[in-house]
Amino acid sequence: MFSQDLNGTWQLRHEHLAVAGIEGYHCVHEKANDWLAATVPGEVHLDLIQAGLMEEPLVSDHAFQARWPENRSWWYRLNFTPDEEVLAQERQELVFHGLDYYAQIFLNGEFIGEWENAFIPAVFDVTHHLTGGENELLVRLTAGTERARNQKTGEDTPQNRYGHRQSFAGIVELRKPQFTYGWDWVETLPNIGIWRAVELRGYSKLRIHDVRCLIQLAEDQSTARLTIVGDIRNIHPWQEHLAHIQIRLFSPSDHLEHELELQQLIPTGISRIEQEITIPNPQLWWPNGYGGQPLYRLQVSVGDGKDECDRWERQIGLRTITIERSPLPEGHRFALNVNGTRIFCKGANWIPADAILARVTEEKYHALLQNARDASFNMLRVWGGGIYENEVFYDLCDRLGILVWQDFMFACNPYPDHIPSFREKIAREAQTIIRRLRHHPSIALWCGNNENLWGFKNWWGNDRFDYPDKRLKLGGYHLYSQILPELCLDLDPQRPYWPGSPAGGHTPQDETEGDVHWWHPATMHPDISRRYRDEVYDECRARFVSEYGVIGPCHLDSWREYLHPGEMDPEHPVARLHINRFEEETIPAAIRYHYTDPEHLDLAQYIRYGQAFQALLYGRSLEAIRFRKGDPVDDCAGALFWMYDDCWGETGWTPIDYYLRRKPAYYWIKKAFHPLRTIIRRRQDELVVRIINDRLQSFTGRLNF
Repeated sequence: MFSQDLNGTWQLRHEHLAVAGIEGYHCVHEKANDWLAATVPGEVHLDLIQAGLMEEPLVSDHAFQARWPENRSWWYRLNFTPDEEVLAQERQELVFHGLDYYAQIFLNGEFIGEWENAFIPAVFDVTHHLTGGENELLVRLTAGTERARNQKTGEDTPQNRYGHRQSFAGIVELRKPQFTYGWDWVETLPNIGIWRAVELRGYSKLRIHDVRCLIQLAEDQSTARLTIVGDIRNIHPWQEHLAHIQIRLFSPSDHLEHELELQQLIPTGISRIEQEITIPNPQLWWPNGYGGQPLYRLQVSVGDGKDECDRWERQIGLRTITIERSPLPEGHRFALNVNGTRIFCKGANWIPADAILARVTEEKYHALLQNARDASFNMLRVWGGGIYENEVFYDLCDRLGILVWQDFMFACNPYPDHIPSFREKIAREAQTIIRRLRHHPSIALWCGNNENLWGFKNWWGNDRFDYPDKRLKLGGYHLYSQILPELCLDLDPQRPYWPGSPAGGHTPQDETEGDVHWWHPATMHPDISRRYRDEVYDECRARFVSEYGVIGPCHLDSWREYLHPGEMDPEHPVARLHINRFEEETIPAAIRYHYTDPEHLDLAQYIRYGQAFQALLYGRSLEAIRFRKGDPVDDCAGALFWMYDDCWGETGWTPIDYYLRRKPAYYWIKKAFHPLRTIIRRRQDELVVRIINDRLQSFTGRLNF
């Protein structure tokens, strides 16, 4: 396989939304002027900022003035000459690894296809469309709002037509990041663009369609059996090929440990191979704090005896993972066992690290994830309203020992799975994502959605009905209970599937079963005094806390980056846009309870005391949850707070802000998550001391009172 990178500088222009299809192509093709320089991978807002045509949307209230691109069609153009090696192959395909959102693709004046899914690659066969000289590629993109049947009506302005945060009902029909239409922690800013890489590929004779690895450890972990299942495609329409297949496994120190070679006749279409490798004394992959993260390199190549036709290469970790549901006096545990060892999951929820997705750099991923590891995190939950993250994210989690609770991208909404075409789209998306990510040892489990099972039970008018009443609103049920689990079982049978978060028990928020989002007893309680006292968290009985959070302000230097000088006041209307809507005067009340009268504080003092409150409550609440590790009655096996990273500057949930400045909360969380921790909590009229040891080695020490 040969590949040609088509990233770099393209041209960009915008037209009326009605300029579309082949007629739109001819209209745009003839225009020589008014093209902007565009970066691919990239995004329309970024190109407009670079051209001086738009102010930074994440500063002040500029996001409201940055909505007009949704009302336009955006045309990307690239003139390129295919590499000779690519053009010499039997078949060529054009691969867009990320198109957001509705795309129409034109190559040399011909319409070659359309695409409506920002989460997975769009692949087009262009064998009969390429020429040997210069080729013209045009891509028409829109935000996709016009593709949804449920869009709001009103005056033709971005604010009225498209609404503000979480007001666009049609988002459930669009396979693009749900948070870009606003959430409590970010303003609405639907992205538009070729946001991931573009390449031209050429194949001849044989190609690797799919590879998966199944790992089985001996009971004493003295050996590991690696089963490699590969699907090989013969692209010739009738001719058989004798495939020469080579499988090579390299040790974590990159020495060749095993090599297998075989030959197999491959008829037209797809054929399967299956081989086993036994690894003596395997180096096992462990979560952070429980052991090392050795990574083997697995390479599978296929050729015709003369030349290599295709190669698949990934890093893998040798480990097993299961969900433990052993009984307790009331309910059951919900714990992850890695290599047969029960893990206490310490970490947080992960959202996209920028409201403009294409702007997140490898350096930002590295900084955030290294900070997480340094604070003894061993899990991040990739939340279902964001994206399936970039490969660098999962690679870093593999290397740093951070387990990933991977949601499928559904959040806080009923989804239209009664529509056959929607179900087909989701099945294709899930197949692609499972195949793409399943080799990562960091992926701990697949999760069907964020809060939608909770929605079935309590939201969307369902308080009037109960199962099996046919009037019960269950949009998405077939996805989470049929399509997704069946695909996971088929494509990734050794990794757990969990139907949603929260889930388990007789109701989705049953504290004696499954995982729980512990919001309403504390941070979202109508009694404000429960939002700022850490002893409230001693009431928690959840077997696994997968969401809860505490709000605190950013550093003063960060305020200066996202607000103008005249807006630097927590009560200023623009500043309020950058204060989480669930704050609801909690910070002033907490300052008054813990420290001083907030009315007499200047901004710097308000920030200092607000950060101190957030730090105090995160640290002590995490200790309260972690205190129950291994409890024979009320065991808890996970504490994931909401949320770890920000996508714009705000007074919000995170211990590290959008600009990568650590808040004091980071250090209190780091202290609470230390592998060896003495914790004191009140139980009735007694103070109870427990020493929590997350290491696999025993500890002997002296405790002084």
